[in-house]
Amino acid sequence: RVSPAPPRTSATMADIGTQQFPRTKRFDMEERKTMVFNAKDRTIGVDKDALAGQAADKAAAKADNVQFDRYHDKLANFFDQKLVMLEQERREINAHLNRNLVDFRKEYQKKEARREYDLSDPASLKTSLPARVGDEDGRNSVSGAQKFEGEDLLAGERRKVQLAQQAAWCAIQTAEKSALKEHDRAAEAAYAELVTQQTEYQHAIAAAQKEARSELQRAIAAENAWLADEKRAREAYEKSSVAAANLAEEANVASSDMLNENPSLAINYMAPHTRVRADHWKGMSQDEIYGIAETQAVQREELKARKLAEKEADNRYVTSAENVRRTLEMKALQVEEFKQEQRAAVFNTIKAQRSEKAARDVTMKGTFGSNTITPEFFSQFGTSAR
Repeated sequence: RVSPAPPRTSATMADIGTQQFPRTKRFDMEERKTMVFNAKDRTIGVDKDALAGQAADKAAAKADNVQFDRYHDKLANFFDQKLVMLEQERREINAHLNRNLVDFRKEYQKKEARREYDLSDPASLKTSLPARVGDEDGRNSVSGAQKFEGEDLLAGERRKVQLAQQAAWCAIQTAEKSALKEHDRAAEAAYAELVTQQTEYQHAIAAAQKEARSELQRAIAAENAWLADEKRAREAYEKSSVAAANLAEEANVASSDMLNENPSLAINYMAPHTRVRADHWKGMSQDEIYGIAETQAVQREELKARKLAEKEADNRYVTSAENVRRTLEMKALQVEEFKQEQRAAVFNTIKAQRSEKAARDVTMKGTFGSNTITPEFFSQFGTSAR
């Protein structure tokens, strides 16, 4: 037997989100409207207060973490400084102990007091006795190999003789060196005397050369003076000769028809008034020059008259062109006025058509009515929660 389903009950807004409000339950529509339409009760979106509380909690936790990290940083810094101080103190103690150890070794553990010092003594050869002090040395044993047959027992005497010989040799060498120095001093004195004599001889030779040079210069000066006199005489003769030649040339030039360009030489005897001799013609006469100048003056007057006529023709052309331009400008102005009249007529026509359309629209609106919105249209809004 199947038990009947529990009756459906309406839930309140306070039950939403609790265990007493399953997803199959329905809530009261009127209470939901109250919540939705009341701006003081409804909450749209996320809970700002809860978010603000969470943000404050996070900020506080962050501040606590910063304070905790700062405290631990200070503590670590303190322990680090403490360790550094202890390390320095340890190093100072080790250095003091090492210095004490070195001082102790220098004071109580010297090398000379060691048992094996004789094996490494650097002055052992200086302080030890020789293998044999003399022939009667008690350390000489049969097996010591200190006495040999043929041994030289006169080494000391021989050494004295050798020293005496060396002293004699040194005395002989000293005497030889003294004699050599004396010989060198004599040679240097002789060389100095020779240099003095050579210097005096050079001075005498220089004086003789100077005197000979002076005598030569005096002879050269006399020769130059004679040559200068001869040159002046020759130049005076040449100058007088040139002056006479110039006078003769001037006379020849003054009397020469060719050089004076005598115009009578250029006359052609076959046609004296129309032709000239090309090999003797030296230019036009004054009459010919004046005739050419008169001809050029006439040509200039003709050119001026021609330019004046051209200028008058240009002025006439400019006047005619200006008249044509003015005529065309008047025609264009008339065309523009005609276009303005046409545009005004079109504008008046369009304005009349707009007036007719407005009147027709008013008639249609009054005849067929208008679509007016009533208050009932606005009252239907907000009557349902859907």
